[in-house]
Amino acid sequence: MVFGDDAGFVATQMTSTPNHDTLLDFRLSDCTGKIVEPAKDFSSAPIVVIFYRGHWCPYCRRYLAKVQTHLPRLTEYAAQVLAISPEPPTTTSAMVKELSLSFPLLSDTDGSVIDRFNVRNRFTSAATHVPHPAVFVFDANKQLRFSSIDRNYKKRTTIRTLVGVLKDIATKPQ
Repeated sequence: MVFGDDAGFVATQMTSTPNHDTLLDFRLSDCTGKIVEPAKDFSSAPIVVIFYRGHWCPYCRRYLAKVQTHLPRLTEYAAQVLAISPEPPTTTSAMVKELSLSFPLLSDTDGSVIDRFNVRNRFTSAATHVPHPAVFVFDANKQLRFSSIDRNYKKRTTIRTLVGVLKDIATKPQ
């Protein structure tokens, strides 16, 4: 599924649908130890799920900071944003503070959600759970409306594209 007209976006994008068309039920802890269940906790809102590699990745840090800067544009469409990495809550807690993030960073330390979304970077060591940079957008009915998995770790789905997807969801609900 490809959306948007941003220059270069389509050329670098590897689209893939996870093994499902609806938001999976999963539970992960945030940086405070609170258990987050997106399908239940955000039951009436579109959800933007971002997979990022880790605090050590400058491209991920830049992208999450950019999402935070443009969060009002995303929440204008009532969207809930969350980001998932294989890092432990203590590491994500430090990043939340450093980048002043107001959306939840969830810890998938065993890689189970990364695998269920089919975003594990298999180019790295088999012992890691590092995901490809990826974004999934689900509508309020938890139907998958957009997915982007990029093999190039330097590329990310643009904010313009995310806003376009959310605007489309708001004007064309399923």
